Amino acid sequence: MDSCMLIVIVGKGQAKTAMKAAREAGASGGTVFSARGTASSTILAALGLGDSSKEVLFSVIKDADAIDILNAVKGSRTKGVAMVIDDEEDAMDSGWRLIEIVCERGYSDDIMAVARKAGAGGGTVVNAHGTSTEDDVRFFGSPLVPEKELLMIVIEKGKADAVMEAVSSMEILRKKGMGIVFSLPVTNFQMLG
Repeated sequence: MDSCMLIVIVGKGQAKTAMKAAREAGASGGTVFSARGTASSTILAALGLGDSSKEVLFSVIKDADAIDILNAVKGSRTKGVAMVIDDEEDAMDSGWRLIEIVCERGYSDDIMAVARKAGAGGGTVVNAHGTSTEDDVRFFGSPLVPEKELLMIVIEKGKADAVMEAVSSMEILRKKGMGIVFSLPVTNFQMLG
């Protein structure tokens, strides 16, 4: 089965509605993460994309169902964005990229400020944590696992390189184990609502 990733970023409480629409169009299920938006524009805030509570839905779907599922989510009366990530060489290019930055907790706002100066409009931050290894610091026998943040920025392809370069040059991301920056092609992108 050829598959791809559906990512939907909506306001708090709307992921269930988006997932219901996706299931009706062929998706089997998904995972919802709590997040926060970083958009500073009043226009984006009016669209429900401002600095507020968000939900991020990840669902692995069949390539053949991607357009139908994306259209169903678009018609679900949710506000936000939806996209499909497909690593197939012959996948469509929508002209958008998804930049992902994994960093130590507390640095995403600084990274987002640098990304904005380089051309990004806003992003979505998901709280996370690192994985423990035998080399980790221990407290009463338990590993202390570093708290992380995942910053996701959807950006026009022409602006992506400048944002990647600006963010990658930050001192915090140049230190070993402090973060990683990568981008993925978005094969289909839709504004919701």
